[in-house]
Amino acid sequence: MSASEAASSSAAVAALEALNRRPLTPEEIRAVLSAATRWYAAALEASGKEFRPVDATISATEAVTLACALLRSQDLTPFDLALWFSRGAPVSGEQS
Repeated sequence: MSASEAASSSAAVAALEALNRRPLTPEEIRAVLSAATRWYAAALEASGKEFRPVDATISATEAVTLACALLRSQDLTPFDLALWFSRGAPVSGEQS
């Protein structure tokens, strides 16, 4: 990552943290999650390998809550998820 990319990334995180100082509206949450989802999908496609999209501060409950909301938002079922889940390889080189 270049210095300008690192600075841009740090600025984006700072902007998100500033938003977290007040309750976010559903529209703001939707915009942030939509952008993050596109970034993750593009990075995954570009790298050709799966990596953890969140850090260890996210609990299993929080992760599943978001995963279920994402599935529902796209009218997907657990069966659909199973098909996609079998498609991806385990996250390589990272500890749980």
